[in-house]
This record gives sequence, C-alpha cells and structure tokens, in this order.
Amino acid sequence: MKLSAFFLGAALAPFLLGHAAAVEVAVIYEGFPGYAGCKERADMQRVIELAEQYDLEAAREMIRRGIKSKDCRVLGGDLIVEVVPPFSRLAKVHMRGDPDAYWIIQ
Repeated sequence: MKLSAFFLGAALAPFLLGHAAAVEVAVIYEGFPGYAGCKERADMQRVIELAEQYDLEAAREMIRRGIKSKDCRVLGGDLIVEVVPPFSRLAKVHMRGDPDAYWIIQ
C-alpha cells in the first residue's frame, strides 16, 4: 500500500481518570481518516509512553518509521476487535477481509 500523502496528528487528553494521559493517533490517508496500527504491541506501547512524556513529535516519528518499514499501517474501513486486554489502552484489531492483526490505541 503506497502512501501518497499523509498527515499525522496526535491529540493528548491530559485530564482523564488515570494518572497518565490517553493518546489517540489519528492518521489521514489520501483524505480518509483512519488509525495508525502496528503489528507489534510493544511499538504502540512505546507511542503511548512517548506521548505521556508530552513528546508528541517522537510519538509521530515512531508511527512514521513504522509505516515506512511496513511494521505499521493506516487502518480504515470496518475494523474487527479481536482482543482488548484489561487495564490496557491498546486493542488488537484487523480490517474486515484482511487476516493481519494490528494494535491500535483505543
């Protein structure tokens, strides 16, 4: 899948119930919104850690590198939730019709 143009944005919601802020990394792919998802849970966990330190540029760069290396991609369309671990901000999903699973920030 070729990314012709994409815009990465990250929003930090600092005053939520827990001690740490929640992060949602939204990605625009050819004009359509989607979510950044990575094959490895540890990669998305690192994005959360960077954002909790208010280093959103580093969090965005982590996603950019993952998309470039094809370890991450932009997910859109109909997402099927496979796993939501307890006490986690991550969810394992796949796109309908695609057997590959990715971790996203919920």
